Amino acid sequence: MVQKILLFKIGAIGDVLMTTPLVRQLRKNFPEAKIDYLIGKSSSKILEGNKNIDEIIPFKETIFTEKKLKEWKTLIEKVKARKYDLIFVLDKHWAFTLTSSLFKILKRVGFNRLGKEGKTLTHKVYYRNSKHEIYHYLDLLSIIKKKTDYSDTKLDITLTRKDTLGASKLLDKTKNYYVLINSGGNNVGEQSNIRKMPRKLFKELVEKISKKNKIIFLGTDSERTYYEKFILNKKCFNLAGQTSLKESVSILKKAKRVITTDSGPMHMASAVNNKIISVFGSTNPKRKAPLNKGAKAIWKDKKIYEEKYEIFGKKPKNKQFMKTITSEEVLNLL
Repeated sequence: MVQKILLFKIGAIGDVLMTTPLVRQLRKNFPEAKIDYLIGKSSSKILEGNKNIDEIIPFKETIFTEKKLKEWKTLIEKVKARKYDLIFVLDKHWAFTLTSSLFKILKRVGFNRLGKEGKTLTHKVYYRNSKHEIYHYLDLLSIIKKKTDYSDTKLDITLTRKDTLGASKLLDKTKNYYVLINSGGNNVGEQSNIRKMPRKLFKELVEKISKKNKIIFLGTDSERTYYEKFILNKKCFNLAGQTSLKESVSILKKAKRVITTDSGPMHMASAVNNKIISVFGSTNPKRKAPLNKGAKAIWKDKKIYEEKYEIFGKKPKNKQFMKTITSEEVLNLL
């Protein structure tokens, strides 16, 4: 009998959110089990309040990204002592599957990336870029022969009254606004900005939308200076770095439209708003675009797309993405 289940993932926020349908269906299949989530610290807050998780266990991502052997061994001993029956290894890299085997958990479920990794797992799902990430995660449930509903793909975020009130104060009297996000490619272990729209395209979108609508920019504190360059008139408001993670979600929820690149905020928006237009370049919308009814995506870089970036994180060289997308094409999706 399975009494204790562990999910294990380093991040990032968008990827973690795409695991929440799996978490929800795990709870349905194991209603009496204790379900914990071992998660990189920078992504852990997005799971707070999730009713399907009993305990969130944050760890420092640098244990893996900077190969801190002493802290790695401490983490292994900490998890081993908890005596889990079943673990879902949600990252594909061999370092995570190896670590899961050292946790001494009898049943280990995870990915066999292109048939090259996952040797220490007891149950493996073949992984490649052929379908949406959410479906890949749900395959992990299917492979252990548990009831799996591939139509149940809603992302889970829990907002508190404090989050909503905080967002309302930041918005003041701002209503009927668009949220524009130009981010992507900056995560733990990656600092590339490869998923950002070209400056010209983003500026044109801001110019055209702000003629009739208010615009809010959302992002991290490190992105605030970038968005300042696009304050073209009194209808543009830069809230990058001014909100908590959940306050940003609350702002996304109330937006008239969200126009975004493939990034963590795209998935945050997807959890609370169906009116999303996502702009893709180096990544494939078939794998990550919001599955919400009403959400739309644009992608014109199929010919220069490199699958290795999505499967192994290998950044394409000497390629410029989204160069053939026009602002008119994006706005036509409205």
